[in-house]
Amino acid sequence: MKKKISREEVSNLLITDKFFSKGRTGLKIWQTFIALLGWAGVLLPFAWLLFPIFLPEFAEGRRLVDYASVDSYFLFILFFLAIVFILRVVSYLYLTLMNNRQFKHSLQKETLHDEVKLDKRKQLLEQEYTDRFGDKAFRESVRYYSVKPEQNLDKDFVRDLYKDGGVEL
Repeated sequence: MKKKISREEVSNLLITDKFFSKGRTGLKIWQTFIALLGWAGVLLPFAWLLFPIFLPEFAEGRRLVDYASVDSYFLFILFFLAIVFILRVVSYLYLTLMNNRQFKHSLQKETLHDEVKLDKRKQLLEQEYTDRFGDKAFRESVRYYSVKPEQNLDKDFVRDLYKDGGVEL
């Protein structure tokens, strides 16, 4: 049966955020204000550049005068980011096509492992498991098996077994 735990125990186990706690209105207002101020800092320079270009009558009445340098900066940034975007799309497509070509032409046709070594390794492992734990039919049919301390496998068991068998990793 599962142990039931209280909210207090859960709050001790998990990390809690004061923003989502009840009664923290001041904290919520302050953090929301800071987040909105940060987003305003990100978006306001773009608005400052775009108002004179797209809404010149609105900008004229609010002293957002359209300077030629603003147009050139905006066009430069737009042109630069468009070129970067196109180059990234082209490079991603090229890399994807090359990867698919390599997979289709070489990786699927080549054997990436030595079948003889693999069979030898399987045979070595099966022999060692049979010596330690009994034959395969017994190992697969038993529901509970207690391992004796001398039957435990060492940390480097497989590597040493392969080395002794002549099929190193």
